Amino acid sequence: MRNGKEFDSFIMKMEKPAPGKKIGDWSELLDYRPVRLNDLDQIMEIELRSFKTPWSRKMFLRELELNFSYNRAAELRDDKKIAGYVFCWLTKPEASIMSIAVREDLRNQGLGSCLMARTLSDLKAAGAAEAWLEVRPSNSAALALYRRFGFREVGVRPRYYRDSGEDAVVMKKEL
Repeated sequence: MRNGKEFDSFIMKMEKPAPGKKIGDWSELLDYRPVRLNDLDQIMEIELRSFKTPWSRKMFLRELELNFSYNRAAELRDDKKIAGYVFCWLTKPEASIMSIAVREDLRNQGLGSCLMARTLSDLKAAGAAEAWLEVRPSNSAALALYRRFGFREVGVRPRYYRDSGEDAVVMKKEL
C-alpha cells in the first residue's frame, strides 16, 4: 500500500503533466519490460480481479517458457509494483493477444491504451503484420479499447467461454 507522500507525488505527476503531455501519459511513469518469474504473484492478483475465468499460475508459467510468447509487465517506476501486463503469441506474420489487464485501482486512466499502443508497436517491429484477439461481447470496456485501436470484428466463436456459455467476438487489426 502506498504511503500518503508517495501517493500524493504520483497523483501530482498525473494531474500536472509537463508541457505538451496529456494527463494519463504513462510513458514517463512506467518501465515496460519482459515479465519475470517473481512478477507472478502481482500478476495473479491483477488476473483474479480482472477476469471471470482467470488464468492459473501454471498457465502463466507455461507462457514464460514458450519461445513464441511475447509478454510485458508495466512496472511503476516509483514503487516497482506491476500496474498491468500483456501476454501475446507472436507467430509471424500473425500475433495473438492472449491476455491484457490493468490493476483495478489504475483503470480508466489511459494505462490500458498505453499498454496496447506499446504492444502493437513492438509486435509490428518484431514482424507481425496482423494482430488477433478474442473478447467477451459483454466486456464493453475491452471492446471499446480494441475498436479505438482499429481492431474490427471478423467473427464469432460460439459458446467459447465455458463459465457462461458466452460467445467470443474475434477481432483483427492490420499492423
